[in-house]
Amino acid sequence: MSTDSRALAEAKAIGTDVERLVCDALPLETVANEDAHHDAEASGVLAPDVDAPFPVVFAGTPLAAAGSHVEIKACKRTTGARSRSGRWNFKGRDDGQHGVLVDRGAYYALTVYDDDGTAADRRVLAVAIAPATVVDSVLADRWLEVDRAEGTMSRLPWSLTSLAPAVEDAGGER
Repeated sequence: MSTDSRALAEAKAIGTDVERLVCDALPLETVANEDAHHDAEASGVLAPDVDAPFPVVFAGTPLAAAGSHVEIKACKRTTGARSRSGRWNFKGRDDGQHGVLVDRGAYYALTVYDDDGTAADRRVLAVAIAPATVVDSVLADRWLEVDRAEGTMSRLPWSLTSLAPAVEDAGGER
């Protein structure tokens, strides 16, 4: 397995683990359909009074109704040798995943996690629930053309979002 393939497989495994942690803590059910553009569906109302072991911030909406499609995006608190804020990656502004989520009125669960490099120590620091339309407006000037099937991608650091205070309170720094 090449280094790129190994890194991609590791990132996918981390994402799946974070999805499980979020779904276990919030009223979300994992979607088993590989062709779905979202990871979960709300099994109950997602509202500010949700009881979770980490802060849940609502951005642009007071709640998400039962049955809502939810894409769980994960980023690590810090990345790289310079310890910069982790970033969420978004793909397909118009014709890819992001465009479909916007068109379907779906939500993002933007998740910041931390670990010591092992799955056993992985923990969610905070989650922001936001309509894809709100995320779309934040990303408006951040899209780049890429030579991939999705055509476009964007990155958003958690430190530029409403999650920053919750992550910092949970022991994270910018």
